Amino acid sequence: MGPMAEKTINEMLKKYLGISAPRIVIGVLMLLFGIIIWVWPDLVALLIAIYLIINGVLVLIDEALRGRALKSK
Repeated sequence: MGPMAEKTINEMLKKYLGISAPRIVIGVLMLLFGIIIWVWPDLVALLIAIYLIINGVLVLIDEALRGRALKSK
């Protein structure tokens, strides 16, 4: 994983979940997802759908919180 991808992942984790993951944790998760996709290729669509749903919900929550913060100022 390149330094740019690692930086982006850590920024998203901090922004949306309030956590940061060490590089080894991110690497292990990538390996696990790669193995799952290899063993059960039908899960690719499901994993992408779950990712998009979670990401969409987090973005909407973030926007709602930002909107509230702007209204209260």
